[in-house]
Amino acid sequence: MLKNKKFQAILSLLIAIGLWMYVMGTVDPSVTTTIRDVKVEMTNEDVLEDQGLSAELNQPRTVNVEIKGARSNVNEAKEGEIQALVDVSNCDYGENETEIRIRLPEGVSGVRVESISQKTATFTVK
Repeated sequence: MLKNKKFQAILSLLIAIGLWMYVMGTVDPSVTTTIRDVKVEMTNEDVLEDQGLSAELNQPRTVNVEIKGARSNVNEAKEGEIQALVDVSNCDYGENETEIRIRLPEGVSGVRVESISQKTATFTVK
């Protein structure tokens, strides 16, 4: 029976599938993935509104975010809402440039941001 090539091929396939399931289920390897076109949003606009001002985002309107962590946690983060936020509360009239901060979904642990396609955003306060 072990000399039959079809049997050996099927046995090899079953062993490979079993090992793959073990690694994915038990070991949970670390992976890096890129989330594309995360919309950049402004926060604390109410501070500007209290002064009779408003902010308009110039660029970028979206960023790509590279995250790293255990495969199961990265998959959770991908399914959740990753946010790219720009705080406009301390900005002045005219053109401003502020750091983009990434917020991962609540409840997702063990995932970190590796890189962002653009670290700052420019916007105009009128």
